[in-house]
Amino acid sequence: MKYVIGVDVGGTFTDLVCLDEEGNSIVAKTPSTPDDSSIGVINGLGKIAELLDKDLNWLLKNTNRITHGTTVSTNTVLTWTGAKVGLLCTKGFRDILGIRFGIREHPYDFTVPQPEALCPRYLRVPVEERINWNGEVIIPLNEDDVRKACKYFREQGVEAVAVCFLWSFKNASHERRAVEICREELPHVYVCGSFAIQPEIREYWRMSTTVINAYVGPNLSKYIKHLASSLKESGFTGELLITQSNAGVIFPEVAVEQAVRTVLSGPACAPAAAAFVGKALDLKNVITIDMGGTSFDICLIKDGKPTMSLESAVGGVYHMKLPLVDVRTIGSGGGSIGWLDSLNVLHMGPLSAGAEPGPACYGKGGEEPTCTDADLLLGYLNPDYYLGGEMKLYPEIAYKAVKEKIADPLKMDVTEAAWSMRNIIDHNMVDGISIVSVQRGEDPRKYTFIVGGGAGPVHAASLARVLGIKKILVPKTSSVFCALGGVIADVRHDFVKSITSRTSSVDINMINDAYMEMKETGDHYLSKEGIPPQERYYKRSVDMRYKGQYHELEVPVPDGEINEKVLKALVEDFHQIHESLYSYRDVTDTEMINLRLAAYGKVYTPPLKEQPFVSTDVSKHFKGKRDVFFKESGGFVPTSIYDGDSMETGNMVEGPAIIEVKTSTIVVPPNATVTVTPFDSFLIELQDDTE
Repeated sequence: MKYVIGVDVGGTFTDLVCLDEEGNSIVAKTPSTPDDSSIGVINGLGKIAELLDKDLNWLLKNTNRITHGTTVSTNTVLTWTGAKVGLLCTKGFRDILGIRFGIREHPYDFTVPQPEALCPRYLRVPVEERINWNGEVIIPLNEDDVRKACKYFREQGVEAVAVCFLWSFKNASHERRAVEICREELPHVYVCGSFAIQPEIREYWRMSTTVINAYVGPNLSKYIKHLASSLKESGFTGELLITQSNAGVIFPEVAVEQAVRTVLSGPACAPAAAAFVGKALDLKNVITIDMGGTSFDICLIKDGKPTMSLESAVGGVYHMKLPLVDVRTIGSGGGSIGWLDSLNVLHMGPLSAGAEPGPACYGKGGEEPTCTDADLLLGYLNPDYYLGGEMKLYPEIAYKAVKEKIADPLKMDVTEAAWSMRNIIDHNMVDGISIVSVQRGEDPRKYTFIVGGGAGPVHAASLARVLGIKKILVPKTSSVFCALGGVIADVRHDFVKSITSRTSSVDINMINDAYMEMKETGDHYLSKEGIPPQERYYKRSVDMRYKGQYHELEVPVPDGEINEKVLKALVEDFHQIHESLYSYRDVTDTEMINLRLAAYGKVYTPPLKEQPFVSTDVSKHFKGKRDVFFKESGGFVPTSIYDGDSMETGNMVEGPAIIEVKTSTIVVPPNATVTVTPFDSFLIELQDDTE
């Protein structure tokens, strides 16, 4: 039997899912090890081996593929622990990185300072060279300037160099040569050029993306090499793939070269997993929510496709422009800390207790009350069955933390304080869900929740009630959803070519040639990665806008040769997309800004295994009762507890109930039912409280 394994390293837990050739799955969670994430990965793989009654060496020798999602790049930016970056730029354009968009991040609040650049001004070195808008060389590259800059970087202890010249996406010759010189002069320094990272119009976006790549590149490179070495020493001989922010995967060598593509990669895989799981049950319009220990991630999936974006900002301030799954992340997780401000107003998060020391109830020395502590005190969590009993929780420590830090200062009892903590974090998450649905003109009542994350199933029903959502799907793999999304992802490489032309006068031959050139580049990468031609496929698109607009919309381009008929259809598609988003269409000319192509390599993933109907009777899975707090029932009520891991297809439970699986807990409120589907998931259906 051969296996594929997905790994996702989060801020609190490292999640793993293992699939065999028949589609059977095993999941595991282990505390993350922030000082060296690879330790948590190896520990998790060891747990998978134990569950198979094998040793780690045997498991790795029989594993064809490990897909790894990591927060290394994201956390490097958020914690300011990246490389010391030097920037080579065109003379006269040194301050692009500092000017940003030319406005303050908070234009009406002068108390908020502009964010510090990832490359400080004294390390941005202007170089004499100039290429014009048409790609023609106006001033040749002054190679002496580049070599002098390298000497300066060496003296300053620079660890990475980003090269970004004006108009290099039209003609990359100067950037290529500058990169070559830097690698000659600084052989042990990470060097990248914008022509290889983001060869697209708009210099700030391009420069910022390239600087982020340089900033995270050394850390990611060091981590991937260390992980690969650890896996090899443990007996792994298969393929290691790294997840991207576009929900595709790439080989480690490409990830090191284009490290920025791994920023925000972890959350991107949960929507892919949700689309995969939802497809089996014909759920095409869903909102995926993923509540882990540190954050809460939301993505809207319409017609079976996750919402995509071309722009993002790490931490809200460091901008990058690359295709990525449009996931909204807020600081609401199981480890989110409850705290009182100067006016004694209760807040939840965004600061998290993380993996060390973790929530107070972990008994690892944490003293701050968290969401997990509140859930434990309200009866939702079983202190003797957390992580399937591998980790004991301590209600008395949680009680002490909530009492001292929240209840006593607010002059309320501990239960009321715990419920207030839960209520506030739930409303934080509802606000986040509203942003990706209501504020975009989508009615959440027409969608189904698909729930991920270890803490997600504890809170999902409460969120759905507020939003008017009636159906919630909780896969048994929900606690390792990002890891599952990585396992099912295909290899993907994205390419872009800026053209900037009126659609009515665009050179059609140029468009066809550009797509052919990008396809050949994609084939080059896929060939190096051993993807045979019959396993490759491609998706094309074009960024379009009305004349005079600043922002563009991405329009899918059909396969085949582009001609006048196809162009006309593209314009009509653009009008329709614009109208669906902004409720109007214009009559002015359209412009084509960027051509895009994504080259894919199919990766075999075992299909979801459909289970036959067994029974609606769930009595043999009954574990007992405990008091659980439900506000709609007036407080604590005796609640039936069931063993979710042993429940079978067709089993049905009426709420209030708690379903315990080894890696999560599912809360079924009053006036709700839950049914086990043929695809090993729990479908919760909510009725109105008045029914």
